[in-house]
Amino acid sequence: MQGWYSIPAHRPFLEDLAAGLIAEYGADPAGLAEAVILLPNRRGARDLAEAFLKAATGRSAVLLPRILALGDLETGEPPFEPADIAVSVAPAVDPLRRRFEMARLAATQAAGEGREIGAAEALATAEALIGFLDAAQAQEKATPGLLDGLELGDQARHFEVSARLLNRALKDWPERLEALGLVDPSERRIIILKRLADQWEANPPAYPVIAAGMTETAPTAARLLAVVAAAPQGCVVLPGLDQGLADEAWREVREAHPQGALKDLLRLGGVQRGEVRVWPASTLADPGGTARQRVINEALRPTEATADWLGVIARLRAGRSTDPVAEGLEGLTLVRAAHEEEAATLCALLMREAVETPGKTCALVTPDQGLARRIEARL
Repeated sequence: MQGWYSIPAHRPFLEDLAAGLIAEYGADPAGLAEAVILLPNRRGARDLAEAFLKAATGRSAVLLPRILALGDLETGEPPFEPADIAVSVAPAVDPLRRRFEMARLAATQAAGEGREIGAAEALATAEALIGFLDAAQAQEKATPGLLDGLELGDQARHFEVSARLLNRALKDWPERLEALGLVDPSERRIIILKRLADQWEANPPAYPVIAAGMTETAPTAARLLAVVAAAPQGCVVLPGLDQGLADEAWREVREAHPQGALKDLLRLGGVQRGEVRVWPASTLADPGGTARQRVINEALRPTEATADWLGVIARLRAGRSTDPVAEGLEGLTLVRAAHEEEAATLCALLMREAVETPGKTCALVTPDQGLARRIEARL
């Protein structure tokens, strides 16, 4: 396998990934063992190992591949920290030390402005600073001039105080790390990924390398994915790329859209959406996709591309003996709650009803952690 693939959003990602890799490399028990699979985090790595065991049931013995977390590079596992890379990269600062160093920076800044803050406030400010720096470093934008030209307008005074503190952190923190001979974990990760991409680009790995489940749009991570996809036995497997969305609607997809990160990742990788193929195991398991998925994808069209919705619906229905829109909406219920308390109670009742029905399971999907906690309390 080589190039870019996608597993549809309605398919079980890790199970399809495992099934496809076993079908490709599993005939020889040692074939799969040579592969390296890169995933976003350790949880995904653990779950993929279980998916391999499930997919291999009934087969002869299967040796699992090396499954490594792209976001956890401090573990010293190959191929991320071979001696020629790790020995020349400064160690990462300890999280606890970083927090106290940031707290001291916040207290010093406050004292310089004639304010005095206690230890609790300094530590809370340190957490916010760390979050800001991590986010900036993840996009490789943590430079001293990042906030230059920031227009605060008529915002409250505390915005100015915060902006000055952030500017100081962007300038002073790298200097402090250099004096300590340390680097931030995010910066260290970027250095290692960059050198790994250089290494694999100059000498492509002779073994299978699969990067799966990535949606990160940082330039270095995107470049590494492009290098993996170009390797003789390398491929990138994206999660849930909408390949059925009309081209004119795809052109209107922006950063805030659910497909925005994937579009940006393809742009950084120099890949057109049409070049991405459906993962073979997903095609075999579900050749036609689902009507529900198509309806959801069309409902999530960018606002600028909804003027022709009636035409889109007509095209979906054309030449079909059944109505795919009606199929997609079957079993779907929309309930309007007056407030969050009512929504939490309703969700809890629906979930309780489901688990009390033999043979039924249920799942809650929400971006709102507060709502999830309310539902959990009622359950």
